[in-house]
Amino acid sequence: MAYFQYQARDAQGETHRGIMEAMSELEAARKLKSSRLFPVAIKPVKRKRPRRVPEEHIIRFFYDLSDLFFAGLPVDRSLALISSNHSHRVFQRVVQDLLEEVQAGSDLSGAIGKYRDVFGDLSDHMVRAGEASGTLGPILKRLAQYLEQRRSFKQTLVSSMIYPLILLSVSGISMIILLIYVIPKFARIFEDLHQEVPFLTQILLNLGTFLKEYGWMIPILLAVFYWGGRMLYREPKVRSAVDRLFIRLPLTSYLILHSELTRFCRTLGTMLESGVPLLRALTLGEEVLMNTALRDALTPLHREIKIGHSMSNFFRSSGIFPGRMGTMLRIAEEQGNLGEGLIGLGDYFEKELQRSLQRLLTLMEPMIIIFTALAIGIMVISMFSAIFGINEIQF
Repeated sequence: MAYFQYQARDAQGETHRGIMEAMSELEAARKLKSSRLFPVAIKPVKRKRPRRVPEEHIIRFFYDLSDLFFAGLPVDRSLALISSNHSHRVFQRVVQDLLEEVQAGSDLSGAIGKYRDVFGDLSDHMVRAGEASGTLGPILKRLAQYLEQRRSFKQTLVSSMIYPLILLSVSGISMIILLIYVIPKFARIFEDLHQEVPFLTQILLNLGTFLKEYGWMIPILLAVFYWGGRMLYREPKVRSAVDRLFIRLPLTSYLILHSELTRFCRTLGTMLESGVPLLRALTLGEEVLMNTALRDALTPLHREIKIGHSMSNFFRSSGIFPGRMGTMLRIAEEQGNLGEGLIGLGDYFEKELQRSLQRLLTLMEPMIIIFTALAIGIMVISMFSAIFGINEIQF
């Protein structure tokens, strides 16, 4: 994927500028047309080293900016205050650049759009909607809440995997120590007595010898497989095949579907609540999906909405998405609060994902313990059998 800078016009002749991610200029033009924008110029953006800014600083920035707007301060004064009180040097420089852009005559959304590597792909669109509707303060607060929810969702997924990884790491280290340092000491006793090592002990001894002599190659091979897999995954055909496979497997399908729908529903709902047009919000919502199979499944949604069909009908007729999605969206459409309904669906999918992960981890922990106990038990049995075998040696 590459980034392209575009200039386009809508049906009213208003000019739109920004940066979007696409496979080629042709795909970028197709995405613009699907959003009812007519491309004027599209050119590739030279890749720059992304600025590393912790997400909590960005969230705090939007909260502070919203509070200052509610207090009645203008944009330039608000940015100046935030910049002077910020401790993170990189982000302070970004805020100063935003201030210079605004003082030079740019609007806030245009200034933020030039720093998508910091603020993401959705912020400038939501800010532009707030500027157009005169509700910039509430929309900035809603944007901060959305980013905070997304960050909390990521942290929940990461923290849920910490304990199983620690348990696996400690178990693996314990088994490696036994194989490399403990078991060979018992084998030396048989070598000194010129006796044959028991079969089970010999297997473990050979495994320990292999790890001691060639164990340094394992991290290298894992790194080669990891980076090689990542490079292959970047190929569109390989990525499409892998994503289709994952979406068909029972366990991975459930986890991927719920995590992707959490991001999609929250993103789409937040943008609709902020006043972004539905088709434009759909294009941006699809961009947050990591699984290409789901992204392809959502492609016909643009056409369905353009010809007058409702979003709920599309999801009810699809066999990939949960049936609850179509039902809840139909209720939201009838009540006239589609954005709120989508945000509620995002919260529902997140809770279901957390509940499923908790069940999975609850099953994984005893399985890891049982597997570790069996592996270490086999090693202990092999050592005891070797010790008992010494008593049978004929001197």
